[in-house]
Amino acid sequence: MTFRILPGSILNIATYPFVPPTTLSGFLRRLAMMSVGMDIPETSINKDDPPFYTLPHRYVALGAYPSGNTLRTVHKTYRKGMREFNHYTFSRLYVEKDKANFQLHTWEYFIAEEMTGYVVSESLQGLEHFQKLKGYGCKLGKEGFAVVEDVSQPIQLRHETVAAIPSTIVPMEALLQNGQFVGGCDIYNLYRYKWLDNSENSSSNEGFLGEKRTPVEGFIPFVAAYYPKNINSAPTLDYFTDGETYIPVSLINLLKGEVYV
Repeated sequence: MTFRILPGSILNIATYPFVPPTTLSGFLRRLAMMSVGMDIPETSINKDDPPFYTLPHRYVALGAYPSGNTLRTVHKTYRKGMREFNHYTFSRLYVEKDKANFQLHTWEYFIAEEMTGYVVSESLQGLEHFQKLKGYGCKLGKEGFAVVEDVSQPIQLRHETVAAIPSTIVPMEALLQNGQFVGGCDIYNLYRYKWLDNSENSSSNEGFLGEKRTPVEGFIPFVAAYYPKNINSAPTLDYFTDGETYIPVSLINLLKGEVYV
């Protein structure tokens, strides 16, 4: 799979080693539409009025991350040369500029045996719909494919301030404001949705199982830290946790469009 890091070079395509929150949100929305017999919505670029199909605002997708000790790695390959098998221009001694159609970049692929995705909500309303996504799969990211193998029952999380390795990414601003920056993490530029005003939906399936476009008008960049599981120390933060999973409160607030706390 490739989850392209943007902005990036057109010559070196790098990938995140996890599924970004926005990517997971769009993936789950498409599976939900498929689960009720709808086609996957058209995703071709429309600069004038780009459509967004994501989970409704009341569901906060936090991304998906490699599970436990399962296989995960980033593989870099080279796409330098002809684009197609029958592209004979590549072997010519003289190549006209307008007929040179080569691939000139390197490409990273994220390979993961299994990932765990997180979606949080303040209410149980509508969460039963996620159970119907088991067994469905589709394209995920710029390159790749994934299938939902299992969906847990809702897990109630409690609010605690504790030193723990985050199960997800953590907004860098929240770490720095609390003086909790811990070495050993990787730092990434990511994007979150810019929600339109009054974008909450009252119905449990509106904007999830239907064809209605999501009230999103673009993206807002942010910087996040990603901690490996084997670091020696962990940041002390406000988490929603059940004792095994640790979700930073700051990430939920950020993705919902709220201020840091």
